[in-house]
Amino acid sequence: MNTRWIKSTVLLAGMTLSCAALFAQQATTPAATTQPATTSARLSAEQKQQLMEMRATARDQAAIIRNDQTLTPEQKQQKLQELHANTREQMKAILTPEQQQAFAARRTARQAKVAAKLGITADQQNKLKELFQSTRQQRQAVLTNSGLTNDQKQTQLTQIRQNAKAQMATILTPDQLTKFQQMHWGRMRAKAGNM
Repeated sequence: MNTRWIKSTVLLAGMTLSCAALFAQQATTPAATTQPATTSARLSAEQKQQLMEMRATARDQAAIIRNDQTLTPEQKQQKLQELHANTREQMKAILTPEQQQAFAARRTARQAKVAAKLGITADQQNKLKELFQSTRQQRQAVLTNSGLTNDQKQTQLTQIRQNAKAQMATILTPDQLTKFQQMHWGRMRAKAGNM
């Protein structure tokens, strides 16, 4: 029960942050400015090896954190956030500035492609960005509330998630919402296949 709750919490937080970043970047970065990565962005064999080892270590550390019964859900979340930040810094140390720019350009291009597939307008992007920020703040308030039991937190987080889904349904058209859900579940199935 707790493991499922933590995985759901981390998943929703990740989705929220990813979507917020997508819409924030889409609003400020026109798709036409993204360029394919140059040959300088290619990874050397040594870099590939370092990144593979770093990711494997990070996955192992995350599994250890998730399965540590001595930690509260809040402590687990905090440790997972620290691990993610440390991993990102290690990745930056491995990549050259040009490679970092190339990867950022690819990420922006993928995000623009998602927004284009959904046909999201600038107004919808702004509304979704506000929704994701509000949802993130509400979730953080619940997670850091030491006066709540884990069951109470779970109930409140479920309610926040349901409210966010309902609000998203008022922002996106039914067709956009269906496409968004299909894309989300497709990514989840692909990730599950890679584990």
